[in-house]
Amino acid sequence: MLETITLDSRTLIIKTDNEVDLPDIIDIINKKYRINNINSFLDFASSNRVIKQNYSFVRENCYGR
Repeated sequence: MLETITLDSRTLIIKTDNEVDLPDIIDIINKKYRINNINSFLDFASSNRVIKQNYSFVRENCYGR
């Protein structure tokens, strides 16, 4: 059995009957928050981006030459 309780925005209590499940559960939670953080950053970046006039992307410049 798995039970999660959210006390507030920074506290999550996880209860499981099998201790060996905890590492997998922690990995899932870390990935979830990582994805949420990335999406939050992308939302921020898209709403605050500055478009440069006359900019052209040259793919060959991206390979460290």
